[in-house]
Amino acid sequence: MKIIFLSDANSIHTLRWIESLTLNNLEIQLFSFFKPKKDLIEKYKQFNVKIISPDLRSNIDNLREPNLSKIRYLKAIPLLKKTIKDFEPNILHAHYASSYGILGYLSRFKPFILSVWGSDVYYFPYKNKFYKWLINLIIKNSNEICSTSVAMKKIIENEYNRNDVNVVPFGIDLDFFKPNNNNNNKYFNVGTIKSIENHNGIDCLLDAAKKVIYDYKKEINFIIVGEGSLRKEMQQKAKDLRLEHRVKFEGFVAHENITKHYNNLSIFVAVSERESFGVSVLEAAACEIPAITSNIGGLSEVNLHKETGIVINPCDSDKLAQSIIMLYKDNQLRMKLGANARKKVKENFDWTSNVHQMIEIYNKYL
Repeated sequence: MKIIFLSDANSIHTLRWIESLTLNNLEIQLFSFFKPKKDLIEKYKQFNVKIISPDLRSNIDNLREPNLSKIRYLKAIPLLKKTIKDFEPNILHAHYASSYGILGYLSRFKPFILSVWGSDVYYFPYKNKFYKWLINLIIKNSNEICSTSVAMKKIIENEYNRNDVNVVPFGIDLDFFKPNNNNNNKYFNVGTIKSIENHNGIDCLLDAAKKVIYDYKKEINFIIVGEGSLRKEMQQKAKDLRLEHRVKFEGFVAHENITKHYNNLSIFVAVSERESFGVSVLEAAACEIPAITSNIGGLSEVNLHKETGIVINPCDSDKLAQSIIMLYKDNQLRMKLGANARKKVKENFDWTSNVHQMIEIYNKYL
């Protein structure tokens, strides 16, 4: 089976899908608007995957927001059509409804499979009516729609009147993400591994940290792993709150080194204001780290209140601080939630099973 993947070559999600699908004897070519970074080029070579790219990064002003510069994505259409002609794929699979979804739709190739990722249906369509009309057009004309969560499936059903969405979670490699039983931390560490952006609740975590350290007077450390446009602002906020001695910003960590950062935590926090799924919560869960999450989007599917972690309202720093203190004081409960969390991942979000789900969808078109 031959598949053209329309997806960002620099995304770890793209790399994981391609690695697993090629290991299942699928032949894949990757079409990416942007060239991959040097270290990723070598990884794709290991899977014998050819990358086709018009290299449009310098043409786009802001990747995070809809803007007129993104019309330059259309420059990629002739190269995609040539790639389709040369490669003769069985399936065209676009990852992300806008950008790559638009490109897939305009190619007119069938069968055309679309995977929605989150902000493409959660956030961008509400910026303007034209964008929503465009997303509706792409969803309507896709042979198959795949979503990582039931929450996103409901959005597509309710907003776009498409009732045949396949839920294929972006699962977890349980052999890679696992608890480090030899890890005896001297310190109680609370943290998150997410991009430092407005919707990810980093400011709420810092507000809660202040309450934990100064109001509850607990010697608890807070660790923030990740990069983002608000990193400097959040670092300044930590200084303003007199938290420099208890809050550490680790910056970006490569995927292959991330498990030790999960295992360094006692509690994982994801109090996002929007979340399509919650991969990082599941990665923590696989390491038997219980999570405190907000009750929105896909997070409600990956973290169950008082079963695998604690669920609170977003932007509630008081409740977040109280929840941290509760798990800090009750080690038995914390360990129980962590064990339950890994069990839930095994039962519902095993990556091998999710890959086979996707292959079954492909097989419908052979």
